[in-house]
Amino acid sequence: MKKSLLTIFSAVLSLSAFAQPTPSPSWPILQNTSFPHTSAGLILMDVVDANTVWGLGNYGSNGRQSHLYTMTSNAGTTWTSGPILPDTNTYQISNIEGVDAMTCWMSAWTKSTGNKGVVYNTLNGGTSWSNVTPVGSFTNAASFADFVCFVNPTVGIVLGDPVGGEYEIWKTINGGTSWSKIAGANIPNPLSASEYGLTDSYFSLGNTIWFGTNTGRVYKSMDAGDTWTVSATMAGITEVSRIAFTDANNGLCAGSTGSASNLMQTTNGGATWTNLGAPAGVGFNDIAPITGTSWFASVSNPSLTMAYSFDNGATWNDWGSLNIGYLQIGFANNMVGWAGTFSDNLTASFGGVYTYSAIPLGIANSASAPKAINLYPNPSNGNVTIQLPVAKRGITISVKNSLGQVVYAEKAVTTGMESKSLNLQQLSKGIYFIDLTTENEKYHQKIVIE
Repeated sequence: MKKSLLTIFSAVLSLSAFAQPTPSPSWPILQNTSFPHTSAGLILMDVVDANTVWGLGNYGSNGRQSHLYTMTSNAGTTWTSGPILPDTNTYQISNIEGVDAMTCWMSAWTKSTGNKGVVYNTLNGGTSWSNVTPVGSFTNAASFADFVCFVNPTVGIVLGDPVGGEYEIWKTINGGTSWSKIAGANIPNPLSASEYGLTDSYFSLGNTIWFGTNTGRVYKSMDAGDTWTVSATMAGITEVSRIAFTDANNGLCAGSTGSASNLMQTTNGGATWTNLGAPAGVGFNDIAPITGTSWFASVSNPSLTMAYSFDNGATWNDWGSLNIGYLQIGFANNMVGWAGTFSDNLTASFGGVYTYSAIPLGIANSASAPKAINLYPNPSNGNVTIQLPVAKRGITISVKNSLGQVVYAEKAVTTGMESKSLNLQQLSKGIYFIDLTTENEKYHQKIVIE
């Protein structure tokens, strides 16, 4: 049976269950994925925007009970979970792909035989899911559904393993109402009869889609799946996973041979890749761009790692989290991000995801860069106290919502203050950003009102 990347999450449900977990100071807010199980892992996650995130849950001793979705449409103030599939025995989910707060897609393969596959979607926020598998797809014994990917709400593809020497790729341009098969002449042939794609090993940016294979190659389409090119084989690498790009040229992926993982770097859009080895601090469970910046983030469950890189993966800076095994990380922008882990091992529906709450990322360390500011309580009901490190003569405060719109502003002129109280109870529940400016300093912090 073909190896699914989901198996890397199943070895230990939560290493953090055996030591006191301490979240990173930059990721202090714990949200509840609402999975109705203890030690349920948020094993796949797709951040759509600053308010909307979709995820897939995994629970059970065999690590294959992954038929539950979770989603938020209010920046994580509340998460809703439920079943995608009617049972846990027929299909194993390959990936989950959010489009908006109402629409999400998933692909899956047949669990008992390890082949073929289906595509499902929801158009009502997860309340119900429909089988929308392309007619005529995944019928061959060699078929295998690796992922479904949408570059916009109407245009998407589903990738399948090679059948008869040609990758099985289907495309829709009408939101899944109908699908057409991409001609084999438009797809470079497999390197051998044993080359195939891997579950959830893909990334899209605009109309460009990349996917990795088990022979150390990366396929690329710049026209939403109509035509494809392929990279040369990465030296000493077999399986390619965790593909991430910050722009059309600069990207990272995890390359592995057996149990050893290496970080691969490209600066030419994936045509060629450089082996960076395993830089200190990098996590191989997930690698993601910090959207809107040239920075990357990575996490790991086995090594309890959570780090970021501002030099295209060459070095990694630890966020300071302790005894928490992270499975997924993703950003809507340089101020809004989520890191998926495990729900509580004693209390069902509690915990499972942390949110970023610190200064904007991707900004060079300089005198003009904002500093983090202490405010409490956070989360808050709207009554907030801002604590300054030293007394200031005057401050200007603005509060923005997740869309960047100013929803509150105040200028306080005093002889000096070390704290300032704000009443934001008139604001709706959600994530907000407080910017505070003094005579010569800037401060920034995220706050959740619930």
